[in-house]
Amino acid sequence: MTHSLPEKSLFLEIPRHLKDKRVDSALVTLFHEKFPEEKPISRAFVARALKEGKILLNNVFVLPRAVVATHDILTVNVDIFETVVRSVVPQDSIAIGKLFEDERIVVLEKGAGVQMHQGGSHIGVTVADWLMHHYPTLEDVGEDPLRPGIVHRLDRDTSGVLVVAKDNESFQALKKSFQDRLVEKTYVALVYGHLSVLEGSIDALLMRKPGELRRRAIDPKQYQGTLPGNTRTALTLYRVIARYEEYDLVELTPKTGRTHQLRVHLSFLGHPVVGDKLYAFKEVKRKVLLLPGRQLLHASRLALSLFDKKYQFQSSLPQDFRTVLASIDETRVTSYDDEALKSLF
Repeated sequence: MTHSLPEKSLFLEIPRHLKDKRVDSALVTLFHEKFPEEKPISRAFVARALKEGKILLNNVFVLPRAVVATHDILTVNVDIFETVVRSVVPQDSIAIGKLFEDERIVVLEKGAGVQMHQGGSHIGVTVADWLMHHYPTLEDVGEDPLRPGIVHRLDRDTSGVLVVAKDNESFQALKKSFQDRLVEKTYVALVYGHLSVLEGSIDALLMRKPGELRRRAIDPKQYQGTLPGNTRTALTLYRVIARYEEYDLVELTPKTGRTHQLRVHLSFLGHPVVGDKLYAFKEVKRKVLLLPGRQLLHASRLALSLFDKKYQFQSSLPQDFRTVLASIDETRVTSYDDEALKSLF
């Protein structure tokens, strides 16, 4: 006999054999057991619904990692099942390319404008969606089904190299490598103005106000007062590759992996990334004509070691970045590293 979903809310009791499981995993199993004729749901779908408050555990909002007990009650807003059908992602519908793949990892080339995963008010296909379409087995890789196999991230409008784990052993190993700062990351940015020195480091703490996206960098030697609890150390190395009349092209090596680190550090120096809507100063935006549709920041190289195997990947500058450089090339005053500049194309 075919089961049909009731209207409004669905109430499901956790049976004994599902106790001590994560709530997202338990609901996937329970839904299949109760409604075998319906299209299976995924953990990523359940996790998203939990975070949106459309599924409650004992009438309480919980995160996907919450653990269930026997006789717990799941309250499910049935309207969400209208979106159960997994999106079909056409190959050319999202700016993602594949640089490399083996049995352990897949390395992607993410385009600007592509968000890592669903969240906030974002509408559109994400990196996570693309991965689940092309690699459905990644659903159980990692610690969050909304981020299948994803070990690190790039801002939505930052392009470049992104490594994804294909199994949990690789995920944990890569996660530790990033935490231990063993992964070498290189970025390229076009910044407003000219840096005072051609090569140096930025060692400024990062902090932010609760509930705000924008972060602030401070010099710990000059900061007055007690540092907020969310303050984090951050270190970035940089060198100027080429100098134009109004801009510098800079190679950046972050030694820590803080959110927005490179963008905040460059703004801290007084030379924000060209096109950065969050950290470029208003006065800079007013007086500079070059305002591309996104921040000109590109993750150009990534080097790592995984289970004694060394990897190195490189991504050329995307076309929009190249177009901007070509538009200002005639006004270039000095080039400091022609080989480094050529390697980006």
